[in-house]
Amino acid sequence: MITNISIIIPSYNEAENINEMYTRLKSTLNNLNIIDYEIIYIENGSSDDSMKILRELNKKDKSLKVISFSRNFGLQNAIHAGLSFSTKDFVCVMDGDLQDPPEMIKDFSEKINQGFDVVYGKRKKRSASLFKKICYKIFYYFFSNFSEVEMPSQVGEFCMMRRNVVDILKDFQEKNLFMRGLRSWIGFKQTGIEYTRPERHAGKEKFNFFGSFLFGLDGLISFSIFPLRIILIVGLISSIFSVLFSVFIFSIKILSIFGIISNDALLLMPKGLTATTIFLLIFFSLIIFALGIIGEYIAKIYFEVKKRPNYIIKEHIK
Repeated sequence: MITNISIIIPSYNEAENINEMYTRLKSTLNNLNIIDYEIIYIENGSSDDSMKILRELNKKDKSLKVISFSRNFGLQNAIHAGLSFSTKDFVCVMDGDLQDPPEMIKDFSEKINQGFDVVYGKRKKRSASLFKKICYKIFYYFFSNFSEVEMPSQVGEFCMMRRNVVDILKDFQEKNLFMRGLRSWIGFKQTGIEYTRPERHAGKEKFNFFGSFLFGLDGLISFSIFPLRIILIVGLISSIFSVLFSVFIFSIKILSIFGIISNDALLLMPKGLTATTIFLLIFFSLIIFALGIIGEYIAKIYFEVKKRPNYIIKEHIK
């Protein structure tokens, strides 16, 4: 039975959504008869009136707390900070734009009461362009099939967890956190609840296509060495092809010299600047692609060894 809960809300320029989120959260918690709770806003260096609104709410209700970063340290670090500062036996993580409906806390609670350690929201339908939906499906396919962990498709950070799970997640000190992947990686008894993800209540989308692509790439690289194996396989195939092609060309020349075959066979060999240019373009494109993938892994090592803090707290409002 859930009697206390921490609600973690990462927020960046969500001033237009804060009051609505607060009202709906209070209503949901009251309906569930949960009186021991804390609402923790992780303010990610917003430039709007978010902090002003949150201060006013905190003056009226001390159950609302704020951790304000010195700048935008990213969604994943905001969630990690929220987990670290949460104090209750159960923790719920949700976006601050109301695309994760606060009313689903009731559904999550029912599953937790059935004995699950983690309950996550699974998007049955989402408001996004066809192109984005295709990209999401490709990402989840690659992540589930080529990473070291099987992560359910169409899931995000929206979830409820028991304290034992939270205590494990908050101890991860990786610089490139991918919380939904880590949540799947640690195991425990987990289940999902399908829901239709609504349009954001107000404000602008924070993730553009390029940002989403980099986020997905970070997630895949954090949990898989598959890209490196692709480089190995492509390199091996290219090497075998190069050797066989060289042997073929050399054999044709030798046989033509000794008159075993006619000189017409030399017509099989690629000639001229065009053929050479095509081969060089393909060859160097593969090299650059391979170096890019290797560079991503090296960059991750670079960020890890510097041991800089994942975030800097400018203000903590209790």
